[in-house]
Parts: sequence; structure tokens; C-alpha cells
Amino acid sequence: MIHANLKDDVLKSTTFWYCASCYNCTVRCPRGINIAEMMYGLKRYSMWRSTYDKSLIGPDFSERFIKMIVKTGRSWEPALAPSFIFKGGVKGFLYDTQMALRLVRRGRMPMTPSKIKRIKGFRRMLGRIIPLAGVE
Repeated sequence: MIHANLKDDVLKSTTFWYCASCYNCTVRCPRGINIAEMMYGLKRYSMWRSTYDKSLIGPDFSERFIKMIVKTGRSWEPALAPSFIFKGGVKGFLYDTQMALRLVRRGRMPMTPSKIKRIKGFRRMLGRIIPLAGVE
């Protein structure tokens, strides 16, 4: 579709939001096309242009995740979960809550976020590869 100059149709599609980033398609592509990176690029482009379906979780999650990484240098699931925990309905809520409790009990999920050392240097480095305006 991209080669056929169907840019609007590509961006209306939700296919790239379901990419699991496993790189299996990239490894198996007989033409050597880095499909996974193309999917990332389509996600970033659709967010930048605000052309994505507003009912999708992916764009909102990505934006919140990036803001968290810029702020602390680390991912901390308890900060992301409240925004999405009810998206799977009551059954999803109960499953996610039980999983979170198991992770906390086993020491696999910290109760408080931690920051990396030299966060300012980390932000400078990030600013060289992604626009941080409005993220900090």
C-alpha cells in the first residue's frame, strides 16, 4: 500500500498498532525489509499527525510510557495501569489486579518508582533522537 501511494489508507489502518515487535517478520522477509521498524515508524508518524483511531489504547499508552521514561528513566507499571485497567472490562480488571498482587508479593514489581542516576544527561541524550517538547 505504501508503494502504491495509498498513504491515507495505510494511516487509517490499525494493523501497525497490533504489531508485537517480535521482529519475526523482519527476520523472515525474503527482500530484507525491516518491517518491524516500518511499523514503529507508522506508529510514530500517526501519533505525530494525530491520524490514529482515538479508541485505540496503543497511542495513549505510548505517549504515557514515553513521558514516564523521560521523567524517571525507567518504566514503572503501577503508574500506567490505572489508565488502562478497565479497558478489558471486569474480567480484565480482576485478572490484572491479581497479577499485580502476585508480582508485588514476589518482589517483581516495586511499590515506588525509582529514577536513574544522571537523569539530566539521559534526557539530553533522548532529546537527540526524539523530540521532547511538551513531554518533560
